[in-house]
Amino acid sequence: MLTLTEAQWQALQQSEVDQFVATVCDEFLAHRPDRREQPGREAVLARMQAAYDYAARVGFSSTPHIVRLMHWAADAPRIHDEPPVDRYLRKPGATPEQRFDELDAVVRHKLKGADEWPLPPSP
Repeated sequence: MLTLTEAQWQALQQSEVDQFVATVCDEFLAHRPDRREQPGREAVLARMQAAYDYAARVGFSSTPHIVRLMHWAADAPRIHDEPPVDRYLRKPGATPEQRFDELDAVVRHKLKGADEWPLPPSP
């Protein structure tokens, strides 16, 4: 039987998170080559990591929602930390994913026909 120390277990979990964020980043950049040039992979990766960390803190449990939040952050750094967005996602009465779906629908409606911020499709 394999036994891991707490430090080894945490390192393994962090490695999986790092790989997940890097994979989402690379898939995003494959569809958005403009972001590969500006701001660059490292900046997009850092933005997505911050969004992933935020999602974990506020209780997101749906992978598609986490990925969508990471895509948002690639174009709008730290959008999740903006007080109105943060307040809304943490608002009691619904899950963070339900609140995010509502926010996503509003943004998509506002941007309908706009090319400035091409969002990935909703699940």
